[in-house]
Amino acid sequence: MENCYTNFYGLIFNCPVENEESNCVFKEIRLLTSKEKIYYYHALTDKEKMALIAKHQRCLAIREKKNVPFLRITIM
Repeated sequence: MENCYTNFYGLIFNCPVENEESNCVFKEIRLLTSKEKIYYYHALTDKEKMALIAKHQRCLAIREKKNVPFLRITIM
């Protein structure tokens, strides 16, 4: 069963802030077809998913200029 912290389907399709940064960790993934994105997502380990989510959270916090405790954030 998948951990809620590793469910980031939405992030592989688009940036929640609308315009992704040039160094976005999801940039290359978003260039894939929908089917390829799903295959890619399912091929990742939970550890790899958590690393991507942590990078996304840092980027989001910087863009929103907030200090967010990353371990407390849940992406649904």
